[in-house]
Amino acid sequence: MQENIDEVEKVFFTIGEVAKDLKVSVSLLRFWETEFPQIKPRKTSGGTRKYSIKDIQTIKQIYQLVKVEGFTIPGAKDKMKEKINEVPELESIKIKLSEIKNFLLELKNNLA
Repeated sequence: MQENIDEVEKVFFTIGEVAKDLKVSVSLLRFWETEFPQIKPRKTSGGTRKYSIKDIQTIKQIYQLVKVEGFTIPGAKDKMKEKINEVPELESIKIKLSEIKNFLLELKNNLA
């Protein structure tokens, strides 16, 4: 029975967990939340943000556009509107490849 509890995946994540995973500040995530209506975290009665997997995928798309591809906020907003019609798998692949690239660069820097 204990094994099943350990294997359960989280459904919601705090803003701190998301920020740490993406290596960005909490304030940047709050800013993006005001700029991109696609990010809709739930809030507890105490006001703590709880991000779903879908929210995190959206944030990763925004990160890819703004931080990796160099889009401005207005440009990223336009691109996000276009992405509604794109194949989700393609975006998912781009994000995963970017994560792998960052991991390999970090690994390279740690070896040097």
